[in-house]
Amino acid sequence: MKKNTTLYWLMAAVIVLLGIAAFLYTKNYRQSEVIQAMNDQFEYEKEALEEDYSRLALQYEDYGIRISNDSLAGLLDQERAKNQRLAEEIKTLKINNARRLTELRRELETARGVMRSYIIQIDSLNTANTRLKEENRSMSRQYRAAREEVTALAKEKAELTEKVMLASMLEARDISVRQLTNKGRATTRLNRTTQLEFQAVISKNISAPVGQKTVYLRITRPDGLPLLKENAQTFAFEGSQLPFSASRNIEYDGEEAHVTIYWDVQEYLDAGTYRADFFADGYLIGSREFVLGK
Repeated sequence: MKKNTTLYWLMAAVIVLLGIAAFLYTKNYRQSEVIQAMNDQFEYEKEALEEDYSRLALQYEDYGIRISNDSLAGLLDQERAKNQRLAEEIKTLKINNARRLTELRRELETARGVMRSYIIQIDSLNTANTRLKEENRSMSRQYRAAREEVTALAKEKAELTEKVMLASMLEARDISVRQLTNKGRATTRLNRTTQLEFQAVISKNISAPVGQKTVYLRITRPDGLPLLKENAQTFAFEGSQLPFSASRNIEYDGEEAHVTIYWDVQEYLDAGTYRADFFADGYLIGSREFVLGK
């Protein structure tokens, strides 16, 4: 009887020990599962946080290209460097450092808030720049249009001025040349010519200024040189002073007028083709070539 009782107690002890062992095994197994689940959750959150930092880094790069403001670009570079440092820290973060993971998540939210404020500033600056560029283009178009209008008006004014000048310019026509002897008779022999007589008709022009006018005569020899006296004077023509052979003052009233100018031959004249140019009011008003024979 005593032997059976002892056996029962031993079997009970074995059963209790087995129960305790089973309980401890189950407890440890569940703890391992919990720890593994926590580790898996940590890794998942870590990877998700890495991706969030990567997306934020891409935003920094994208908006960094669109910034033309140096001050704002400098601030964005600082935030970009900070974001990169935190992203590198996440990669080396230990599994059991859940508190730092939470801090990094808060850092990310702060960085996102800063980024949103930068985006607002960048978009505002880009909008302002776009508006300024459009205003500049509009001003440029207006300036070009105004310049073209001024150029057109200046051209029109110049053309009108030229037309007025041409309309008011005198015209010498019917120019004739006679060789005269010392007795005032006409001759064709050069060795008997002592004087050259030049006659011209000043056409009627009601647009020309009236009053006393000086008609200048410039005689050019066959070699292209002018016939001039030793005390030859000059007159204004096209911005320079031009010497003349002879001149005559006339009273012009807008009607047709006749003018005669003489040249006293005091030098040897070669036979050939000469040229007579008449000037008045600073303009060449008429010309004619003539031939002096032997």
